[in-house]
Amino acid sequence: MTAAPGQTTPKGQLVTVQRETDLSLLYRVLRTVIKPLRPRLVKPGKPEPAGSPRLANHPKRKNGCKIVERCHERTDTWLYDFVPETSSSFVRKQGPGPLHNVYYFAGGGFQSPPSGQHWSFVGKIASSLAGTHRFTIVSYPLAPNSPASESLPVLRQLLTRLISESATAGKKVVLMGDSAGANVALSLAFWWASHLSKTIDAYSRKTSFGLGPIETGKPLDLEADMTRLRSVLESVVVISPASDLRNSNSQMAALDQHDPLLGSEYTGAVAEAWTAPPPGELDTGINADDPQVSPALNSGVAYRAMALQKIHVYGVYGTHDVLAPDTDVLRENCEKHGVRGSWMIWEGQMHCFPLAGIYGMEEGVKGMGWLIRMLREETKIEHNHIVGDRPLTQIRERPRLSGRGRQNSA
Repeated sequence: MTAAPGQTTPKGQLVTVQRETDLSLLYRVLRTVIKPLRPRLVKPGKPEPAGSPRLANHPKRKNGCKIVERCHERTDTWLYDFVPETSSSFVRKQGPGPLHNVYYFAGGGFQSPPSGQHWSFVGKIASSLAGTHRFTIVSYPLAPNSPASESLPVLRQLLTRLISESATAGKKVVLMGDSAGANVALSLAFWWASHLSKTIDAYSRKTSFGLGPIETGKPLDLEADMTRLRSVLESVVVISPASDLRNSNSQMAALDQHDPLLGSEYTGAVAEAWTAPPPGELDTGINADDPQVSPALNSGVAYRAMALQKIHVYGVYGTHDVLAPDTDVLRENCEKHGVRGSWMIWEGQMHCFPLAGIYGMEEGVKGMGWLIRMLREETKIEHNHIVGDRPLTQIRERPRLSGRGRQNSA
């Protein structure tokens, strides 16, 4: 069920939609200024080497958070944790501290590492949700040296281990991303839901399917592990996702003249880069028709696996974005197949407009606030003994810690 402009679908729906229509003067000026510059504003830079790039020039601090670099040794993937510099930010008046590990995949046409805009955006959200969520930017392998055929297998191994680690610590996992990064987050979520569902089904049939790449560090107890792992991946949060890399939606041509940032020529080139074979190889078996890289094309079975595993999908996007029609399809498929979630759709807005909230653009601030609210509401649903959030800027004193309130490491 879709709301009319300026309204939100009633509560109780599987998928709720909030539509916005107001466009600020700042945005109207901005889109006029940047449109002649497309696609230079989003053009990929120098190709990154194969594998997870180490982001040597990452900022050390953002919005009251210290950014701590670490390498996930099992997968050689570089991770960047946003750790509040005020230790009391991890401690709540009620509750044990952050119970959600949020892994963020930055957009960049599958070819560029996080920009300064991404660090600031994630920093603001991490600060606002410091009491309940720990944010981490994932430096995932990038095209052309690590296209989808090389990158996704590594990321699946990483996700498997991150989920197992979070399960052991009693925490939830959220995958989040924008644009190309949102594509990666969705692809991983669909893979995990299907993989886990097949494993559970195989166990129920008493076959020897087994856990495959899932490793727990303990003797294998499939039934216990399924109970432990089944609800760990809680949600996927996406901003203007690239959800169908075929670049063939009939509505794209009409939107191309309105899109101030991307354009269909650019999105087609990006899709080709991600689905191309690695240098020196002729074929990968992956193309734009493959749901592995075009999440909206997943079968009903795959969507129902998401619903079965109770993985919610939250998203925000603008309609003056050539990717919007495919995102409509993704959202409608979620509703059709029982995947719960909420969406904000802004009429006339550009690609990834919430990231412009760091510059004070009204719609971007509101989009960022909506994302924070959705993450907070998810926390209240799953952990209703935890109440409220306090941004770092509101934390002044270090409270006394009881043994129960002491923060455990993620």
